[in-house]
Amino acid sequence: MELTLLVESHGHDEAGDNIRTALNAIGENAGHINQGLARLKAQGPT
Repeated sequence: MELTLLVESHGHDEAGDNIRTALNAIGENAGHINQGLARLKAQGPT
């Protein structure tokens, strides 16, 4: 979020919107992301 505010403070509103959209998508999928990471961690090194 700090990156978003920094980018927007330099007048790059469209880039700020893109960052917000990406952060929102990550937030909505956090549960799935954590499950996937847990599965990878459980597999151990290959």
